[in-house]
Amino acid sequence: MRINSLKKITARMFNLSRRKDRRFKVDDRAFVVFGPHLHKRKAIIDISMGGLSYVDGENQLTKSLRLNLIADNSLYFDDKVLFMPILQAETVYSLDDAIKTNRQAVQFIGLTTSQRSQLKNFIQSHATDSV
Repeated sequence: MRINSLKKITARMFNLSRRKDRRFKVDDRAFVVFGPHLHKRKAIIDISMGGLSYVDGENQLTKSLRLNLIADNSLYFDDKVLFMPILQAETVYSLDDAIKTNRQAVQFIGLTTSQRSQLKNFIQSHATDSV
């Protein structure tokens, strides 16, 4: 009995340290863009108050230090958000392995109160259920 409760506590601690913020699926009309030019947009897979993941067909980490969100042809962060790359993984979208893309994930750094408010509005407007 005591071992079971220890396992539950350990599992709970691991989950809390792994994911602090709840993630949400994002609809198809929302994109992340990097750097000063807004022409290279990447589809967002999911988002949280702590970061986001996106699809990248180029298989290259961005050299930009800031990102912006676009949805319904409107910009969400005029002052751009600082981020840190945290994941790069290959994803297969077809059964015959013909189409492979990369899933990238970034963590937001030092969001201001205004940026947190904008991010919350973005999630409420463009995200569906939690992941």
